[in-house]
Amino acid sequence: MKSYNLGQGEFVVLQRSDVILVSDEGRDPLDEVVLTNKNLILVATVHEGAFRSSRYLKRLPLEQAVDDMGVLRTAVTKVDNSYVLNVAFADETVSLCFAGGSAGAARRWERAVSSAAVGDLDGIDADSEASDTLGDLLEETRGAFGVLFGGAGQTRKNAEPPQRPMTVTKRCVGCHAPIVGRKGSVVTCSYCDTKQTL
Repeated sequence: MKSYNLGQGEFVVLQRSDVILVSDEGRDPLDEVVLTNKNLILVATVHEGAFRSSRYLKRLPLEQAVDDMGVLRTAVTKVDNSYVLNVAFADETVSLCFAGGSAGAARRWERAVSSAAVGDLDGIDADSEASDTLGDLLEETRGAFGVLFGGAGQTRKNAEPPQRPMTVTKRCVGCHAPIVGRKGSVVTCSYCDTKQTL
């Protein structure tokens, strides 16, 4: 594994190499995208002349992608016939397009980032790359039938709504003050600045 300058207690949860960073200036291929239990890491190689290149890491803390209510700010959108994962951090929004504009891959990474942000690492399916292709095929087939029979854009009637993490109240381990947040999230006590997982 390449060096990602992981912090203490940080580990790789998911990684992928066929990803493109989408911005207003265009599309830039990334060497890889790495999801850890604490950060989303973008890895890119920049060529500086004919014989020199540098490897850059951009670390985006997952805690900055969660709003005040503990809900992750993500969306999967369709841009130029490609599905793009958008993650809104405190200072910027990162848009990632996976190989072939895969809807399945974008949605799977959205679920993985959401799970990692709230500390639910068991909810991350790291072995479903093959299911992305099948899911995309089914999505396109459903879209084709929708266009033919006038049901384009309709969602499945039996689809389950996404489950949101439960809000919990606990006592701070440092000063015993009450703290509130989403179950599994990392919060900072407003009295003694102790970081802890609910």
